[in-house]
Amino acid sequence: MHENEESKIARFVSGLIREIQNVLELYEYISLEKLVHLPIKVESQLLKKTSFKHTHNDGFYNLSWKDKK
Repeated sequence: MHENEESKIARFVSGLIREIQNVLELYEYISLEKLVHLPIKVESQLLKKTSFKHTHNDGFYNLSWKDKK
């Protein structure tokens, strides 16, 4: 199967989860080789954000200073 680089990139990106696709839209990439590593970094950042939300959702951060009185 022979396809050009642009088609390979489009097919690769379309196979990623939507959240990662949204972040990748912000970047310019010219080769599939360079693009392959970017979703791994994005996923790592998304996991860190999700982990922080779960570990710090004890109610303390959700209360305003008025609610604490």
